[in-house]
Amino acid sequence: MPHSIPVLCHHNVSQADGHTPQRFEEHLVAIRDAGFRTISARELMRALRGDIPVAPKTCVLTFDDCHLSNWTVAAPLLAKYSMTGVFFCVTDFIGSGEKRPQLNPEGGGPELLSAPDSFCLALRDGDLSQFMNEAELTAMIQDHGFEVYGHSARHQGCFRSLVQTGTQAEAQAHWSAWGVYSPEQRQALPATALPQFEVGSAYVYNGYWPTTPMVGGSPQAGGGLYFRRRADAERRAFCLADFRRCFARMREINGLSGQGNDTQFFCWPWGQYDALSESCLREAGFGAAFTLERSANVRGTNPLRIHRIGVGKTKDGGWIESRLRMYAGSLSSRVFFKYLRKRPDIASVLYMTDSAKLSGGSRQMVNNILGMRESGLRVTAVIPPGSEIASVLAPLTTGENPVEVVEYGGFKQYVRAASFVAELARRVEADVVHTFHAKAYKSAALAKVSGLGGARFRLFVNRGVIFPPNTIFALYSLAATGVTVNSLKCAEVLRTYQVPQNRLRLVYNSFLPDPDLNNGLLPPERQPRKKRGARVLYVGNEAPAKGFDLFLRMAAELAQRSVRDLEFVAVGVANMRSFEELLTPALRLRLSITGHLPHEGVLRQLMDADILVLPSRQESLPNVLLEGFACSLPAVVTNVGGMPELVHDGVNGYVRESGDVPGLADAVAQLAADPALRLRMGRVNRLLVSRHLGNAAKTLTLLRTYFGEALFQPLPIEDLARQVAVECSLSQVLEAAPCQPAP
Repeated sequence: MPHSIPVLCHHNVSQADGHTPQRFEEHLVAIRDAGFRTISARELMRALRGDIPVAPKTCVLTFDDCHLSNWTVAAPLLAKYSMTGVFFCVTDFIGSGEKRPQLNPEGGGPELLSAPDSFCLALRDGDLSQFMNEAELTAMIQDHGFEVYGHSARHQGCFRSLVQTGTQAEAQAHWSAWGVYSPEQRQALPATALPQFEVGSAYVYNGYWPTTPMVGGSPQAGGGLYFRRRADAERRAFCLADFRRCFARMREINGLSGQGNDTQFFCWPWGQYDALSESCLREAGFGAAFTLERSANVRGTNPLRIHRIGVGKTKDGGWIESRLRMYAGSLSSRVFFKYLRKRPDIASVLYMTDSAKLSGGSRQMVNNILGMRESGLRVTAVIPPGSEIASVLAPLTTGENPVEVVEYGGFKQYVRAASFVAELARRVEADVVHTFHAKAYKSAALAKVSGLGGARFRLFVNRGVIFPPNTIFALYSLAATGVTVNSLKCAEVLRTYQVPQNRLRLVYNSFLPDPDLNNGLLPPERQPRKKRGARVLYVGNEAPAKGFDLFLRMAAELAQRSVRDLEFVAVGVANMRSFEELLTPALRLRLSITGHLPHEGVLRQLMDADILVLPSRQESLPNVLLEGFACSLPAVVTNVGGMPELVHDGVNGYVRESGDVPGLADAVAQLAADPALRLRMGRVNRLLVSRHLGNAAKTLTLLRTYFGEALFQPLPIEDLARQVAVECSLSQVLEAAPCQPAP
């Protein structure tokens, strides 16, 4: 009967973590009693090459990470049973110093921590004391006759996906994230502000890495922490550098050249590999590698894919004996196989719109494109010929990671357009298709449902308005992976039209600073005004839905009440002929009409204002509200659309019913009379934008949505208000400068 050589994978051996010394000794007794002999990795390699026969009842014992317990506990037990071991070390964690006693902590040996705590100490603090040092590794080779090889230079993890699992502050946070966030990022932000996501091997997955806007990238992207997908070329460079550093360090310790019979073995972190990392390993000089795939180790087995059996910390001697029998036979080893499969990630996103206008929804699509580009994803944008959006996207079509813009105007012909969508999605290898506006989503849904061109993308439909949808919109939503809405109100409307809750994803709009103002960052923190009075600002147009007439009535009432030192400014109103009768003599003295202004001009007006008033009769989620928040303005709004979700009455502004002119006037009067209240509310709003409504935050929410999270989380406005209140109270107690909330 053909034989196979089982290879067992252990890690640390201690009471703190891994296998207890008693359980590990039970494993060794089981190996002995089963009649198995342990052999070296070199002998295993000779058998795989066919230089010697595959001997029956032979096995290999391997130990990953070179935890200190391998020296103090495992090595003496192996020597006790006259067995050999193969140890794989993370070479950047090899420290210096004298050999420590080979004793349990109870017997006077060094303290042993769990593996996660050991890695955290090394990655976070540079403390390598929980790993074997160079003197101990040398003694393993020279005194015990064991083999010591490489387990990478850093055992680098990455965020394999952006499915959030918690934050760095939580006890269950994965240790590898300490090597993902840079020391500067960890110092700048509290652990509660550092999200943690699904982790994986950085040698196998490109990963999503925390970064500020990329050098040479888009100044329009704004500030904040983006999570950028690494390109294949970047991962290749990282793997080569890591493997070469590992190879050189191991050569210093074990003296092997890596040539001929001096093979340098390698153990894949997490047991995983792919074609790119495997080619880098060969180029670095390694001749063999251990995985955590399970199958037969026989003559002809690929030496770069040696199979191993992971030994869980709860497995006893009986389990060891059963696995030795199972994987000692060539046939049974192949029957009970386990091969690792690389999980897919998201690398390409296709955005589509049939709108030619640079509307609020179009601007948010542009924000999405900026965010995805900044995140290192390939982005394709489909827009109609002659669209106003083209001029905004033009700067993004050059430089690093350029956006591809495709002009298409045939969305009215749904079936033909579906073929176009399927073919384009196939060409750009789109993992996600995200549609905006009325017609594009229909073609994308048809392409996905029909499977044209093998369409396998995840489809998301954006719905950013509260108006009733098409009567069959619910059917299209069933074809989509999700429907993104920018407010709870929008979701409420869609539910009344039978759109299932499990399709709805809440993604609030984002604010992008103007790149020409304040170096592309948020406007500076607002300081107390030294002069009396307040400037009250309206931004909108003269359409009845925006309520400009209500703004004028409110202003006229405040003027009639003789509220002192108030001035009123209206931005965006082009034609005043319909409103002349509302302009009382007192109001004319206090009112300024700017007409249309460029975006930079609007922001400057917001920065000069003290109170923002949006008296809309009908609204979705106006971008100007976020812009006002970024400029530290309290807002007075009406209870329509998504505005009450961003403005909580008495917390960061005031909410009044639509058409309630006296109520609007009372709210403005209260804010005008209380500069400290304006300042406190404005700080809550600025903090809300910087943490939750910036483009980096929206991009992360989108990516989490694309990865499959059913996000439907309202904004933590009350929590932010409590934080600002505490900071302001402390500032007053200390008689310090005006309170500054955390960034």
